[in-house]
This record gives sequence, structure tokens and C-alpha cells, in this order.
Amino acid sequence: MVDTLAISSNIWWEKSKFFITRLLTYFSFLLLPVWIPKTLEINIFVQSLMVLLYLLFMAGQWYLLGKEIDHRLRIYFRANSSIDRVLYRVIIGSATMMIIFNIMTFIPDSIVRHFFWGFFVLIGVFYSWPTRGKIIEESVSTQFTEYRYLDAFEKTVLFLSIAIFMFSMPSFPFLSNLETFKLVIDPGEKINGQLWSYLQMNFFPFRRFPHLVNLGWSMYLYFVSFIFYLLAFYGILRFFISRRLSILGIFALLSTWSFSIFLKRDLFACSSTTFSVLWVWGILWCIKSATYRSGLMYGLLCYIGVVLNYNHFFLFPIGLILLYFFFLEEHTDWYRVQFVKYTFLGLFLIIITLLTHVDLRFFDDGVTLDQMQSWVSNLLKRKSFYSLSVIGMAALIMIISKPKYKLFSTFTVDVKRLRELVILVSIIVVLAFFTEKNLMVSFGLLWFVVFLCILPLEWIFQTISRLRSRRNFIYLVYVLVCLLDSHFEGRVRMIYEFYHSPPDIVELLKR
Repeated sequence: MVDTLAISSNIWWEKSKFFITRLLTYFSFLLLPVWIPKTLEINIFVQSLMVLLYLLFMAGQWYLLGKEIDHRLRIYFRANSSIDRVLYRVIIGSATMMIIFNIMTFIPDSIVRHFFWGFFVLIGVFYSWPTRGKIIEESVSTQFTEYRYLDAFEKTVLFLSIAIFMFSMPSFPFLSNLETFKLVIDPGEKINGQLWSYLQMNFFPFRRFPHLVNLGWSMYLYFVSFIFYLLAFYGILRFFISRRLSILGIFALLSTWSFSIFLKRDLFACSSTTFSVLWVWGILWCIKSATYRSGLMYGLLCYIGVVLNYNHFFLFPIGLILLYFFFLEEHTDWYRVQFVKYTFLGLFLIIITLLTHVDLRFFDDGVTLDQMQSWVSNLLKRKSFYSLSVIGMAALIMIISKPKYKLFSTFTVDVKRLRELVILVSIIVVLAFFTEKNLMVSFGLLWFVVFLCILPLEWIFQTISRLRSRRNFIYLVYVLVCLLDSHFEGRVRMIYEFYHSPPDIVELLKR
């Protein structure tokens, strides 16, 4: 306690160092829009790296904005994992930024640049201004401190997952006309215009360079959608499964050849088929958070979902009913009413989104039973590891129906939470049949298949918890099984072709 800032005579030096470091770091990233256009004559690989840095900078702004909202509204919550805290704040921050940027689109073009740059300069100075709390509080990097304690196996699998994710980036088409870009991404016109307005403002510094805007939009849809998707899936796994196997689950999902095939068939499936896992995670997190103010996040999350696809509207009332009458039944009526009140902002934005959509066509894009069977069959055939999902499904049914069965006497799992997960997945399946097939297409189905594969492994690992060497050997075997049929060389070839011969729009439309 002697070295605390409260009694330190060095407080002004600490504040000055904090301010200078933060300010230089922030404005170095803010200069990226100035540097990136200068790379037009450089290799496209360098341009991609620069755009990726810009996206990381924006993600940092979402996190800091979400953290500031937490502070101002005094939202104190319980988190199951540090990743939950990061994802929660990034979702709130990105939704808030979407609202702010859409408001900016109403400003005349002649002066909108002053508002854009002024906004980032103001928040940069605000985030950098030193206070005693800011110096000693947690930073973004501290959210990942638990990964310092990963063992060699876990670090290796995490590194492989990141490498496969980077090399799985699809071949984006380069179109001179952004209207054509919208048509390619969303031929059914299910995406609301708010997303395009948001992306236009997000990449406002590159508006005079259609090539960079095209690349930026494409990388945004891939990286942001899938980072949210993977973080949400990891969060779901951590509700039931150990950290080690949760990392293996992420690796098993990324290493399937289906991951690349889905993107090759539909380059922008990431923007429409990944939301279901976010919705499931959001409800589980609202239950775990133990604060009625988590209703704010749930409302904003559903708002983002409706912007991506108006058929996601049905998820909002269904989830709210489940939370109010069933999942939060242990809390008082006052608590549940307050939770509902905090979702009103999201409800208002959802109504505005639906009213401003040009053409709403509900209940006309459901999936058939034959299609569902075909999708599941193809997933299992492409990766041998996924054969465990059959065992996982049987185990899931037994755990829910007979949790005290002696076979599972050594298996510790939150049965109540597991039942909630099954209810949520069942609702997604029903909605996929009647309203929107994208809830279960490709990535919407993939995550649950992987979850079923990891569940029996968790049971095995808990059963042999005292045999550390044997657990490491089994873990290594499953990592190798996932790696051997990952078709990593095919992903490398695809990204190589992208940087040397981008796909032609005619070929893309033929798909």
C-alpha cells in the first residue's frame, strides 16, 4: 500500500507519462487514413495489412466507448470469462458508433468531414486525459492476462487457430461501383441501409478511393463478423467447458474445410449466418451478468441483428419472453421489469430499422427438412472429428433427461444452463424452418456441431482429471486429427490467388 498513487509524490510524472503515451499511440493510429491512400501503388498485401490495422483501431474505439458507457451508467456485472467482458463492451460500443455515424450521414457533405475528424479528436483527447483512476485501472490488454497462464499445448493451438483464420480470408471482388458491391453481398435486400451508411462513414477518409473502400468493406465484413462469431462461440463453450477444450473447440471450427467452402460459395455469408451464435451468447450472458442493466446490451445486440437481416426481428421478443418468464425467474418482478426497460432503446431502434426498410418479406425464406439433413451430412463428411457430434448429441440428451445417471457421476456441468442452451438452439431451428434459413445455414449450424463434439471430450477429461500426462496425449491426438484434414495448403493457395489475381465480378455472379 505504500507505493500506491494516492500518496505518491510522483503523481504528476505518472499523469504526464500516461497522457503522452496514450496521445501518441492514439493519434499514430488516427493517421492511418492519411497513410493508407499512399499505398495505392504498393502491393495489395500491404494495403490489406494497413486496412486491418485501421479495423483494429476502430475495434479499440468500440471497446473504450463501451467501457465508458459502463462507467457512466454504473453497470457492474459478473462475467464468466474475460472474453465475455471484451465482447460485451465491443458490442455496445459498435452499436453506439453505428448510431452516431448514421446521424452524421444527415450532415451536409461540405461540412461532414469536420464532424468526423472532430469526433475522433475529441474522444482521443478524452481517452488520453489522465486521471488517477485511468492510471491504475485495467486497460484493454489486461483483459487477456489469463492467457499468460496457458500451457504449451494451449498456446500452440491458439496460434494455429489465429494462423488458419488469417489464411482463410476469402477472395474479395474488387468492384469500381459500390452499388454493385451491395448487390453482390445482399441480392435479397435483407440488410438495412443503416449498415451501408455506417460503413460509408467508417471508411469516410477513403471515399475518393473506391478500391480502398471496396477492400475496407470486404475486410470489415469478414474480420469483424467472424471475430464476433468466434468470441461468442468461445464464450458459450466457457459456460460449460474448460478453457483448454474451449480453445480446441475454436480450432476444430476453423480447421474444417467447410469453413472455406462456405465462403467460396457465398463470399459474404459471414454477414448473415453468424448472428444466431451471438444471440445465444447474449442471452446466456444476460443470465450470468446478474444485473438488470444488461438489458441495454441485449436490446442493442438485437438492433445490430435486425440491421443485418430484418428477419432477426423475431429473436428479440422471443428472447425477451424467455428471459422474463423463465430464465430470470429466480429474480424479483422489479428486477425483470427493470431489465425490460433497459431494452427499450434497442426496441426503439429496431422499430426505426423496420419502418425504414424498403421491402419486408417475412416467412418466405425458410429451410426444408431435406436441406437441413443435407447440410448436416456434408459437415460430418468433410471432417472426421465431427463424427463425435453423434456421441455428443446422445450425451446431451442423457444429461438433460437423467442428470443423476451414474455414468455422469464424475461429470460436472451446469445442467440448468445446458437446458437453456438447448431451448435457445431449438428456437433457432424452428425459426429457420419458418422465417429465415440463414439462422441455420453454414456457420449458423457449424458452431453447434462443434459444441456437440467437444461435450464428450469434456466428460473424458473430467473423468481422467488426475492423469495429466494421459490428458495431454489425448489432447494432442485430437489436435492432430483436426489439423490433418484442415486443408491448410488449399487455404494458402486461395489467399495466394487473391493477392495475385482477384476474382472477376462475372465469375462471382455465376456462383
